[in-house]
Amino acid sequence: MAFAGNVDELALLQTVRLKKQVTAEVLAAHLGVSVAAGQAAVAALLEQGKASENDGGISLSDKGVSELNDQLDAERVSIDEDSISELYDQFLPLDEELNTLLENADADGFVDGLIDLDRRAQSLFDDVSAFVPRLSRYQDLFAEALEKIKGGSLAWATAANIDSYASVWGEMRQEIAGAAGR
Repeated sequence: MAFAGNVDELALLQTVRLKKQVTAEVLAAHLGVSVAAGQAAVAALLEQGKASENDGGISLSDKGVSELNDQLDAERVSIDEDSISELYDQFLPLDEELNTLLENADADGFVDGLIDLDRRAQSLFDDVSAFVPRLSRYQDLFAEALEKIKGGSLAWATAANIDSYASVWGEMRQEIAGAAGR
């Protein structure tokens, strides 16, 4: 459902929850919308009491968390639970492989290993997005981070304060687990 700034409300609320505290600029980049749309979405969340301001950003209020939980419950009703659980089980070995790769992000062959893992993971993420369409945005975020890594900026592999490959992967892990009811 379109929200202020033409932002999907469920994606917006979930992004704020996963990131814990965000600015309009971070929301815009993560959701793939303009900064003006991110600002409108933040203003609407604040106005509706679904978020509160703190330390230069926003986080979800109890009302926002309640609304998010209601929307996630409604989304789960439309998801084939067995299929998404199977996809989660397929995800786990890739998750372990990524964790091993990230332990040695400075090692020779790291970028090639990450490119190979990404190639294999994308077909799984295609399947996940077929069940939960709002998650398709993550594939763009993976691609953006991977391009920066291939360009030599290894911070985009692991940095916690940006949509690094590891940060986006962690959010995707939470999303798939939640959709699978785990």
